[in-house]
Amino acid sequence: MKRWQTTLANLVDYPPFHGRFLNTLSLLEYIGARKIMKSQDESRITPMVLAHMVEELRHAQVVKKIALKVGGGALRTYSDDALVCGKEGRAYIHAIDRKAEEVLQKKDSWVNYLLTTLIVEERAQELYPLYDALLENYKLNGPLKAIFREEEEHLSQVTELLKTQGQCTDEMIEAVREEERKYFVLFFDAVDRELLSYSFAAVPTALEL
Repeated sequence: MKRWQTTLANLVDYPPFHGRFLNTLSLLEYIGARKIMKSQDESRITPMVLAHMVEELRHAQVVKKIALKVGGGALRTYSDDALVCGKEGRAYIHAIDRKAEEVLQKKDSWVNYLLTTLIVEERAQELYPLYDALLENYKLNGPLKAIFREEEEHLSQVTELLKTQGQCTDEMIEAVREEERKYFVLFFDAVDRELLSYSFAAVPTALEL
């Protein structure tokens, strides 16, 4: 099992910490929606893009609701004290965006959107099913199944659109994947360290809902 998978398996035993981690995932979904809205010219807002914006915001809301439930209703905002490694989480999302701009070698907000979405959705395909299985024991996994299905559809759409654009080579895509992997590991290493520190100061408790 990868280290970050072990971290996920461990953090569910600490409800206050787990709630803040879920709130961080909600933040990342929100940032994704915000990036789409800020980066795309009105002439690029197709029904697919509009649907993607709405779905990302809904994903942020769904995960926020789970975070509120796990965290006892206290995590109402995205303030730093309501997150786990918010700085590293934000850096993860921004790094993918910057790397896409770098490999494209010119500012093309549309292709950048497709490329960054591809990379993020690929990670979602790995992350959400595993997390869904972990949350099943706590009866919290149902909403994540819907998110996973929508992320799967996004991945299929942007993959096809990138092919028709013809601006991204396999090497360019792999360069952005490598950057994503690097910052994903940095994010989860930070979560792992914070969880270790938290576990020393707290008595593990079973999540009872």
